[in-house]
Amino acid sequence: MRRFLLVATAFMFFFIAGQAFAADNLSNAASKIESGILNILNEIGGTISHAAKETGKAGLHRETEIRKLLQKNCIAGRPYAVNSTFIDSKGMMKFIEPEQYRKYEGSDISGQEAVIKMRKTHKPRMGNVFVSVEGIKSFDIECPVFSKEKRFLGSVSMLVKHDEMIRAVAATVEKELNVKCWVMQKDGLILYETDPTQTGLNLFTDPLYKDYPELIVLGKRMVKEKDGKGVYTFLVHGTKNVVKKQAAWKTVHFFNNDWIIVAYKEVK
Repeated sequence: MRRFLLVATAFMFFFIAGQAFAADNLSNAASKIESGILNILNEIGGTISHAAKETGKAGLHRETEIRKLLQKNCIAGRPYAVNSTFIDSKGMMKFIEPEQYRKYEGSDISGQEAVIKMRKTHKPRMGNVFVSVEGIKSFDIECPVFSKEKRFLGSVSMLVKHDEMIRAVAATVEKELNVKCWVMQKDGLILYETDPTQTGLNLFTDPLYKDYPELIVLGKRMVKEKDGKGVYTFLVHGTKNVVKKQAAWKTVHFFNNDWIIVAYKEVK
């Protein structure tokens, strides 16, 4: 009997230790992905800010210089970037680079939420994912443009494919630490999932998740709490098997917006 208790105690010790190790591993993974994404966002923001300042110095009549700024400073070397645009103070897409997107120049986007807020606040911002005029699901980062006399002239915006940008960071960490990942907006829209069939779904409204209330409750907790850990049940990728999963999350804050970074794995 005593031997049985010792074995049972040892088993419980190693089980708890294993669970704690898994949780720490997930937290480490979430932190690495958070840091990597934030580095990219900061780099993009700095680049756009520079382009916006130089555009203001150049003046709106110097089209060639502005186009060079949009092309060189905002697109080169970024495979996840779609294009970069100078949007004037009325909300018109005045200049767009690269050349293949110039056919959209002159488009009135003054009704878009991001443009409305930029015209109202004159502050750098990152928008939520939307379908752009070009017909691409993406998000934009904008910085205001001011003249030498501090007059608001419009903004410089970069359109970015969210899933490709996140994958550039997450895929390496997933492989290195043997975890899976999802990233979502605070409204529940999944921007990236290791399982690509879930990218673009909404955790709080899509029928796929309705039979897993534990997951939805955890998702709502993620929205309220900046970081944390939790467990839930859900399908194994590509199957109908339901298993328990352990998760850890961090929140990336950039300009005016937040993304929730979740690292998870199946547990026995």
